[in-house]
This record gives sequence, structure tokens and C-alpha cells, in this order.
Amino acid sequence: MEPEYRELDDREREILEALLEAEFPGGQEWREQLASMTVKQIIEDGTLSLRCDSGPPLPTKYLKLGTEGVCKDGDGGMIAILLHADKDGFLSMLEILKYDGTPILKPPSAAEMEIF
Repeated sequence: MEPEYRELDDREREILEALLEAEFPGGQEWREQLASMTVKQIIEDGTLSLRCDSGPPLPTKYLKLGTEGVCKDGDGGMIAILLHADKDGFLSMLEILKYDGTPILKPPSAAEMEIF
């Protein structure tokens, strides 16, 4: 049985809010989309499918990768946190991956992220 979409937990919301603190074209629209966002985990590393039920789309359809953050895992390896949009300008995925491909030992947190 496939998992259902659910509300963001506190850690997930804090990560998304931290990624969206930076000023960039479309950032305001994406911040507004957070109000109606639901998620489901699609990969065990913490990667989430994002669904927005309201809020404005990006003013341009060309920006597909919004922001990126990194943090260290428990073993010192680097974890990337990437925020993606769909073709219609809505947030669609929070991708979490470890650069070296090994399993993530400690889920990332907003407090430990460096935002690019």
C-alpha cells in the first residue's frame, strides 16, 4: 500500500523554511505555497514528494531547482538538500541525498544546514 500525503512534521517544515529564507525569483510564491503543503516520503533517505493545494505558482516556469543546502552526516559525509519545482511552478520535491552514496545516519536539520 502506497503511503498517503500527510502534514509536514516540524523538522521538515523547518528545513523547507530555511531553504526558502534566501531571496530569489519565486521565493515569495514558494513561501506562500508552504501554507497548504502536504508530503509523502518517497525514498528512505528522507526525500519527500511535495503537494501544494493553494498558493501562486512561480512567475517563470524556468526555475526548477530553487535552493540547495548541505550539512554533515554522523560520519562526516556531506548531505545535499535540494528543493525542486514542477513544470507549473509549484514545489514538487525535497530531495535529500548523500554525496558518497552511503546511507544517511542522521537526518538533516535546519539548524545544521548551510544554504546556497
